Amino acid sequence: MSKLLVRGAYFLTFFLAGTPGALAGGEMLGDDDHHDEGPSYFGFVKDGRGAPVPDAKVTANVKNGVAFITRTTAAGLYKFAGFSKQISPSDVAISCAKDGYKQTRVIRRPVPKGEVKAVETECRLERG
Repeated sequence: MSKLLVRGAYFLTFFLAGTPGALAGGEMLGDDDHHDEGPSYFGFVKDGRGAPVPDAKVTANVKNGVAFITRTTAAGLYKFAGFSKQISPSDVAISCAKDGYKQTRVIRRPVPKGEVKAVETECRLERG
């Protein structure tokens, strides 16, 4: 399957799900001010030295079985726009992958009590 076709499938998945998210290829959707959405999910994918890993695949797996996929930017940044407010941040697991690497750690910053606007999760990959 060509990269273009795969990227189109990711976009179609986001569009059909009706939930805003980042497009495959690391492009970020604009306008984060959506009143009916829960927190956004963002972070960086880094290697063992702390350097950014560009074009890594980042997956947000929701406990209900839905998964959203995006890619990191050149700076290793990823972002998913807010999911429904009914989805608890504890029900969303972030993972990352890239050919030639293996995931070694996922570090989620503590989520403050009250209304959460963003959840930060860092992913670490090691060559191998």
